[in-house]
Amino acid sequence: MELKNKVALITGASKGMGQSIAVALAKEGCSVIINFKSDSVSARAVLEECNKYSNGNLVLQADVSNEIEVKTMFEKIKKTFKHLDILINNAGIFDDNDSPSNIDAFENIYRNNFLSSIIVTKYALKLLKIGKIVNMSSIHGRLGYGRPTAISYSAFKAALENYTKNLAKALAPKILVNAIAPGRVMTSMWGKLNNKEQQELGKAHLIKRMIKPDEISNGVVFILKNDAICGEILTIDGGYSLLTLD
Repeated sequence: MELKNKVALITGASKGMGQSIAVALAKEGCSVIINFKSDSVSARAVLEECNKYSNGNLVLQADVSNEIEVKTMFEKIKKTFKHLDILINNAGIFDDNDSPSNIDAFENIYRNNFLSSIIVTKYALKLLKIGKIVNMSSIHGRLGYGRPTAISYSAFKAALENYTKNLAKALAPKILVNAIAPGRVMTSMWGKLNNKEQQELGKAHLIKRMIKPDEISNGVVFILKNDAICGEILTIDGGYSLLTLD
């Protein structure tokens, strides 16, 4: 797939992996739609960076777990671009109260990390007739992985991977659907980490460091450019999943 002049929507693109993906796609010549929920300052900063590399970039605010807001966002996308070529379902959260018995955490993670991708995809498919969808999963979503303190996070990332594979069956060959399962990526989701804390978290990987956001966005670009990848979950975890087998 040639990415130049394609229209790409990235949810949760005001920071972290979403920011890196937006900039990477702008560098490839895409017109990038930067979705954000609340941090307008960061979203505008991402827009300014994308504008250095491509034209037609746009910032749109919407809580992607809210169908009414998503519908409104896509009405604006249709008015501006008429169509969509690429969807990156990146938006998501981590709930510090996640536990086996916290139903509120399960509902929170379900709506923000799983249902949100389904809602966005529903409306994207009205504009996306030929192209690519990439869902952002996690190594926690792999069978048998995760931990009890991230039980709902792990469960719904696993659900997202199953959704990805079945959506791929439904939409191929015109729309190719895949996902990426990262390990520990150096983003604001971890809070403000000092060097020592980064090193400690990185020890979970065989590469003995945390993963950089651009190492994830490079994977997204790889998937988008390759028309033979369909229904796959690309693991970019620095060998983390191998170490969990010890």
